[in-house]
Parts: sequence; structure tokens; C-alpha cells
Amino acid sequence: MSRVSRLIFSCQNMARLLSDAMDRTLPLHVRLRMRVHLIMCTLCERYKRQLTLLRNVLRTDAAQLRDDGPAQSPRLSTEVKERIRRTLDSHRP
Repeated sequence: MSRVSRLIFSCQNMARLLSDAMDRTLPLHVRLRMRVHLIMCTLCERYKRQLTLLRNVLRTDAAQLRDDGPAQSPRLSTEVKERIRRTLDSHRP
């Protein structure tokens, strides 16, 4: 295995690390290796953008799904909110 290939994360590792990076601050050397990988891999860069978008949408709409949220959501109908609420409730431990 070459030195360069040992420095670059695999896409599988990147998927896990991108998720981890949303929950906690990763060490500098890991963040740098991730940045190198993202420069070279358009698929992982796209995956990172998708994760960020999903996180932002969920943060924005989370209050609207709660019972104490606004009565009307400009994005989700009452029927859709109820269906999501039932699905989330069925997956809770």
C-alpha cells in the first residue's frame, strides 16, 4: 500500500466520519484527511451536502412536527405531519 493511499480515507470511512462530524468535533488530522478526500471525490462531497441539507431541513421543520408547533406549516400538510409522527412513534424504543 502506498503512502498516499494510507493517507486517504475510503468512501466507506468517509460516510461514517461525515456523520460523526455533525455530532462532534473531530481531531484536526482527521478533518484534514477528510478535506483531502472531499477535494478528490465528488460523490462524497455530494453526500456531505445531502447530509447537511437533511440536517438543516430537519432542524427547521422539527418544531412544526411537534404538537406545540404552528397549526399550519407552509411545507407540510396536516395529513403528512400526522403520518410522519406515527412513523416516528412506531420506531421509538
